[in-house]
Amino acid sequence: MQFSNLSVSADDAAYRAVENLERVILDHVPKTPAEAVAMLDVIIPEVSLGGRADGRDVKALQSIRSLLDGHPA
Repeated sequence: MQFSNLSVSADDAAYRAVENLERVILDHVPKTPAEAVAMLDVIIPEVSLGGRADGRDVKALQSIRSLLDGHPA
């Protein structure tokens, strides 16, 4: 099999694009309640599926908690 002839499928590319966007959102430290809500919109579906293996969802939740507690992360 020649690997040089393999191409990335549209589904793989779309998955990678979504994954990259999730990383950006989850790595963000929220500064406003609206940003925290946007992060929760990403976190909640991830947690309902068992969470992320990389722990970014947990770190994002900690950042949101810090914002709500008045102590930025």
